[in-house]
Amino acid sequence: MKCAQCGNDLKSDALFCPSCGTKVNTQVALAPPQKGSLPSAALVTGKRSMSSRAKAAYSGVALLLLLGMAIVFVKSLPGGDHPVIKNQPTVSDAQSYDGIKLTMSPIPSRVENGFIIIALSDVIEKKMVGFTYEGKTKTVDLMAYINPQGKLVTSIAMCDPCNSKSFHTESQELVCDNCGTRWSFTNLEGLSGTCMKYPPDPVRSEVVAGEIRISQKIVEDWKLRI
Repeated sequence: MKCAQCGNDLKSDALFCPSCGTKVNTQVALAPPQKGSLPSAALVTGKRSMSSRAKAAYSGVALLLLLGMAIVFVKSLPGGDHPVIKNQPTVSDAQSYDGIKLTMSPIPSRVENGFIIIALSDVIEKKMVGFTYEGKTKTVDLMAYINPQGKLVTSIAMCDPCNSKSFHTESQELVCDNCGTRWSFTNLEGLSGTCMKYPPDPVRSEVVAGEIRISQKIVEDWKLRI
């Protein structure tokens, strides 16, 4: 080090020049920023910007997760529509079955042009009917009824665990004749009993010219659920 006033050599720990008495400037200059580097303020700003984007991304993911959970929760609530029954045709006004017991009245059926066919008038008159499909490889018992909303419900007449093929109603509930399991007569939601997950399995059907038609292939392809 040299004195800024007189140029005399100075010791590294000198506070004053021994030659002229000038106070030695001990302030250390900051090194200039390297080429291409960002000022500290810019670095801080960049960090804040990245943090904001990350927070927005996390918030979006959290929102999607909450939405998915809400959808699953709503679908799990009791009283929802059965996906098959929901799209079935409405064939009458709303029905009240309070205090009424229905049993499966047997009716005839026939197979024609790939469809199992029964008369709509039989179902409207008797409210709940049973019929049998006799194919080349299997025999399947089916049922049809009008639910409290007036919708036509056609299904495989089977409670799989107990192998029951007959059912009756008690007010607004469908009851297995064998195990006593109960389901809602509206949407076949399980209410009580050991076989609640295995109500008569709904199959799609349509009404054409006063007849109910069920696809023969759907019934042929149906398999036990356990």
